[in-house]
Amino acid sequence: MKSVESLGKPVSSIKNRPIFWWLAGMLAILSGLWLKSSGARDETLELAGLIQPVEVYRDRFDVPHVYAQSADDAYFALGYLHARERLWQMELSRRAGSGRLAELFGADALEQDRFMRTLGLRRAAEANWARLDPATQASLQAYAKGVNAGIAQSRWLPVEFYLAGAPRPEPWRPVDSLTWLKIMAWRLSGNWWEELLNLRLQSRLPAVQLADLFPPYPGDAPQTLPDVSKWYAPVAAQADRLLAQHRDEADKSVGSNNWAVDGSRSVSGKPLLANDPHLPLTAPSTWYFAHLHAPGLNVIGAGLPGVPGILLGRNEQVAWAFTNTNPDSQDVFVERLVPGNPAHYRTPAGEAAFTEFTETLRVKGAPDERLTVRASRHGPLISTADADARLATPPGTALALSWVGLRADDMTVRFMLNAGRAQNAEQLKAAARDFHSPQQNIVYADAEGRIGFIAAGRVPLRAQGNELRGALPAPGWLAQYDWQGMIPFEQLPQQSGGSGGKIVTANQKITPEDYPHFITSGWALPYRAERISDLLDRRARHDVRSFAALQNDVFNPVAAELMPLLLNVDVEDESSRQVLRSMRDWDYRMAADAAQPLIFAAWLRHLNGILLQDKLGQFYELVGDYNPAFLARVLNNRDGSAGRWCRSGAAAPTPCAGEIRQALQDAVAELRRHYGDEPAQWRWGRAHVSVFANQPLGRLPGLGRFFNVEAESAGGMDTVNVSGYRYDEQTGRYLGESGPAFRAIYDLAEPDNSVFILGTGQSGRPWSPHYRDMTSAWAEGGYLPLTTGRDTIERDAVAHQHWLPE
Repeated sequence: MKSVESLGKPVSSIKNRPIFWWLAGMLAILSGLWLKSSGARDETLELAGLIQPVEVYRDRFDVPHVYAQSADDAYFALGYLHARERLWQMELSRRAGSGRLAELFGADALEQDRFMRTLGLRRAAEANWARLDPATQASLQAYAKGVNAGIAQSRWLPVEFYLAGAPRPEPWRPVDSLTWLKIMAWRLSGNWWEELLNLRLQSRLPAVQLADLFPPYPGDAPQTLPDVSKWYAPVAAQADRLLAQHRDEADKSVGSNNWAVDGSRSVSGKPLLANDPHLPLTAPSTWYFAHLHAPGLNVIGAGLPGVPGILLGRNEQVAWAFTNTNPDSQDVFVERLVPGNPAHYRTPAGEAAFTEFTETLRVKGAPDERLTVRASRHGPLISTADADARLATPPGTALALSWVGLRADDMTVRFMLNAGRAQNAEQLKAAARDFHSPQQNIVYADAEGRIGFIAAGRVPLRAQGNELRGALPAPGWLAQYDWQGMIPFEQLPQQSGGSGGKIVTANQKITPEDYPHFITSGWALPYRAERISDLLDRRARHDVRSFAALQNDVFNPVAAELMPLLLNVDVEDESSRQVLRSMRDWDYRMAADAAQPLIFAAWLRHLNGILLQDKLGQFYELVGDYNPAFLARVLNNRDGSAGRWCRSGAAAPTPCAGEIRQALQDAVAELRRHYGDEPAQWRWGRAHVSVFANQPLGRLPGLGRFFNVEAESAGGMDTVNVSGYRYDEQTGRYLGESGPAFRAIYDLAEPDNSVFILGTGQSGRPWSPHYRDMTSAWAEGGYLPLTTGRDTIERDAVAHQHWLPE
């Protein structure tokens, strides 16, 4: 299953149509019409579904400031704005979550639709809707009415609808919003596919090498995966069939940074809070900035087009920020079928029948498909999602998936509607009780001077006797591997106040040594968190400017750790010696105007391949070409690991010297081929480009340059200003495909001193001046004001709209 941002196959169903190029030729005309129809600079509108008049001011970057007489009218207005600016994005999101992409893209999208129908995000959203309180339902309904008013007001749809041959959108429903939240939660949850990868790797590598490949978090004791072949060895022989379909879920650098200091560490004497969420970079952005003002509500920040409310932001009294905890909130269970009765399976209490129902998938240009979905007591049977998945399942078993996001009582949407009403830290933390999936490290600060943190979200309790700890598929017929409920809210990792006046989370381990519950073994390495903490401690007091410098810091701790090993190796050819001399003066910053970051990235990638590619074979692509913890372990010969991976072993003076030398030679040859013979002319910024990709049209020949947004960028995998890049063999470029989709800094002393920046722009229309108008500032470390002061808003507005009930 590819994520919403990775709809690769459906593109072929567009570009191969006879009318495609004619439609492409109409692109500019249609885009111009859509731009013209999006709303005049000053106008009055009558809108069906609005209860009382609303005023909307827009600033020069098209951030709307909504003034309504009730919160639900504010949500109506936000729905209208989302529909006018991000309708195609919203349509793709709800179709992806509902398993309805094949209706647009034909049979190429069937594999994803089958999986999503089996997983049941839409079914879970419908169950959540039924359990919501009336006030929350009313707000979702008001938002949906606003979306539908925006669709009704649009004479021309976004150009993507015409290029894809898509019908006019169906009316938006509240469950569509909840389904979009499910898609977001699914993408940020883990780790079912890693369980299958671990299982398959057990048949490829001995236990000691597997432990080298995935070393423990720094300071933790090493753990060896238990041998599960006594239960289901046949799965290990076939698991890669499933993994091939899901490798895109392993997004690089999908994490985030947030940190806060209290008044003792700020120039103003009041807290400061910073946040930069790391997600796949898309055009338009995942995020949409807005300011909503109504009685009891005055909130500004980033929301999700398709969902009411503000997910990340501030009001006049409190601000809050997220990073992904990356919890292990998913487990695969192997269910034993009852011989002679495949509709039944084994449980600790005896036989049980699968729950079964039928889904109808509509396919563009082909007959409808009937899909039988089964579920065990653990969850849906992913092994029945399609033909390839069935082949990956050993005879007599089925694979079921448990995920906390499928629970019927998920109330996460309530946080988005209620956080903006919080008047202090305690109320914000109380609102976080409703944040169920995905678990997030919520750092918050208030105007009274308090800072705090809670890792809010549902995490399964696993029994003490469960030695698998979510790392391998569990036998579904043994009670000791069943979940024992969820970690209680009061026992989630949290703190009030900061140690040393600061709180930092950057996806690192957040649990103390004596924490009683298992959350995950997938913590991000502490490079970013330690760098942020170190830079905070270098100043006695901070302000918005120093926080901005920290968010844009590009010092590479991995380079500082590994470069001395490279510099200690003798090289024979002059080209390598020349490059090595230039590396001795490097300050380890992944600066866009320097050559050394490019040399380091190429050397590291080649070294990783030399050590792993032959040993992993077909699994190398799944494991990935960036594993600094593994390299640090092997190159430093910890526990004799160099002898297990390097031909040159642990020979003095540098372990793996031959591999290190060869990787440098290969990297230099590659860089000369792509960037010329003179290393002094190489630049990281030329090679490293952040790509905000439009889906799916950014993949089409000749149209990518119109729909995608690109910017030469600084930063790297483990810098604070992070970039989740991949190497493109054809061009020799390092394409930054994930990273800080937006940055924000909140000043609790003077809230209107707060600042933000998006990586693209507010609009989803490629020919709009607001499609990419923040990109240059984003790449250069710039910011824009984040104001809620009405006098300033009216003075600086470039557009004013007055909306009346129809």
